[in-house]
Amino acid sequence: IRQGDVVWDVGANVGLYSKLFSNIAGFSGKVFAFEPSPVNLLRLNEAVTSLRNVTVLPVALGDREDFVVFAQGDDQLGATSRIVDNAAAETASQLEVQLTRGDHLVSSGAVAIPNVIKIDTEGFELDVLLGLRQTLREKSLRVLCIEMHFGLLQERGLSNAPSDIEKLLVSSGFSLAWPDASHIVATRIN
Repeated sequence: IRQGDVVWDVGANVGLYSKLFSNIAGFSGKVFAFEPSPVNLLRLNEAVTSLRNVTVLPVALGDREDFVVFAQGDDQLGATSRIVDNAAAETASQLEVQLTRGDHLVSSGAVAIPNVIKIDTEGFELDVLLGLRQTLREKSLRVLCIEMHFGLLQERGLSNAPSDIEKLLVSSGFSLAWPDASHIVATRIN
């Protein structure tokens, strides 16, 4: 992240990274924090309320415009909160949240094209990227950092998603690195 960058924090949770990104991007930068959980949103808004360069968007990013079932994680930070299939949504902590494509938000002018994207969406990584096909081709988008949730992807029947993500990123002009077993960093090469 550089001074003046536009950073997307997709799956912002309670704002730990949003605050860090805000400080690095600086006064001339902008952070868009995407968090669909109403519970997490309370803490996120509280964490970034004094940061003038952070905009909180209470939506989930995905591959379509829709409303989806969301289960609030029962861990202390709500970090395991996630979108679930209707069949799997049998818990008391489920609710409906808005799903939208990142490309739609860019084309409508609701958000600026990012220079950097961080994605931590508990098994919804591929869906987020499929909703960003146009944005992924923007030359100003330099870096994506993605936490890959292999078990949750497999649980959704998407065991090929990590490979599909790699192919999508490479075809969009990125080189890939795996700094550890669950994180991928994509850096623009052309």
